[in-house]
Amino acid sequence: MITLPNIERQLFFTSLSKHINATKNDGSTLGLLLVDIVNLAQINHQFGYQYGDQALCQCHSRLLSISRITDTVFRIGDHQFVFILPSLKTPSFIALAFNKINNVLKEEMLIDGASVNCDIRIGLALNKNANFSAENTLLVAESSLKQSKKDNGALNLSQPEDDNQQSQALDELFESTLKDNDFELFYQPKINMHTGVADSAEALLRWHIPGEGFISPMVAIEIAEKTGHSFDLTKWVMQTAIRQLKAWEKLNLDLTIAINISADLILEPELFTLVQDSLAIWGVQKNHLTLEITETAVMEDKEAGFDGLLKFKESGVNLSIDDFGTGYSSLSYFKQIPANELKIDQSFVTNMLSSPEDQQIVKIIIDIGHIFDLKLVAEGIEDQQTYDFLRELGCDYGQGYHMSKPLPADEFLKFIQGN
Repeated sequence: MITLPNIERQLFFTSLSKHINATKNDGSTLGLLLVDIVNLAQINHQFGYQYGDQALCQCHSRLLSISRITDTVFRIGDHQFVFILPSLKTPSFIALAFNKINNVLKEEMLIDGASVNCDIRIGLALNKNANFSAENTLLVAESSLKQSKKDNGALNLSQPEDDNQQSQALDELFESTLKDNDFELFYQPKINMHTGVADSAEALLRWHIPGEGFISPMVAIEIAEKTGHSFDLTKWVMQTAIRQLKAWEKLNLDLTIAINISADLILEPELFTLVQDSLAIWGVQKNHLTLEITETAVMEDKEAGFDGLLKFKESGVNLSIDDFGTGYSSLSYFKQIPANELKIDQSFVTNMLSSPEDQQIVKIIIDIGHIFDLKLVAEGIEDQQTYDFLRELGCDYGQGYHMSKPLPADEFLKFIQGN
């Protein structure tokens, strides 16, 4: 018999009020995270209500497992939980809790032999010095949750009050981390689906705060754009990744590496110089570097965007269009785009096996891409069936947790060496 966690809305408000009052005494900030399991109805319909109840129980248990203080986790709705973060000395560290909860709740659940995944959205609220009541704190979190659903789960640190104060600490920490070269790069293998070999990797930024854990890369990118450090961060990533690629070359490894370029740098004149100088400094061949640019970023200014990309392509650097299929994607786009590679957005790959429509979209992209001599990469591969199906369709490369999560440089080396 499954025992669901009780919906304890009134008990939650009592506890929240207590923790808010405590902030008056120590001058700290209270954080509130509102977690919504948005696909619970889908789980119920696909597997049965017993599975949905089990998923709720597991989500509740996982939240309790990462809570350091009692009376901070409550179920307040049919598919909603709240997580209270009392006495935050650095308010923007709520982003760390956001990231931790997001990761732990999205981990696969095994229920009676079936694999169940929860799709969640998280709203947040920050209440400094007890500026507003428990009810209003929840209202702010509900408003944030609504925006999160529109933004497909993206973290938004903006709050109705004290926004500058709440984000300043994290901004300063970002700048000091960049200055001290304390960011890290992880590398996710790109598997050649014709050979089964990992002959390429995507470099991915990681920001680790000692004693707190990893913070979402999207937060780092958001801060970089906001503070005017996008180019500086890209420079660090570029030189670190190419230096690592050179080290692998010395081990007689024939690899290419892909680096993501922020949307606000597409038309930056200094970007071309940065790429050429970085390659020259480390003596790496141009065709061993791939720049990944999102489709929507290119299409914001199509003519100028294409001209900028063409300059890179003519120089010998590879270009990959990320998140392909979510933006323009017309037949003329295939004909004109100055790229070597398209990355099929994972939103199409994830549901391929259950959605004939997504299967057809992926097949069309692969077929037309090959007509125009483009390599096709599928991202978000989570199981062997999807991998096999994509290989049958003729997809060239695959990425996803089924093959490997992003790895530190030493673990990536072991992976490609088969150790």
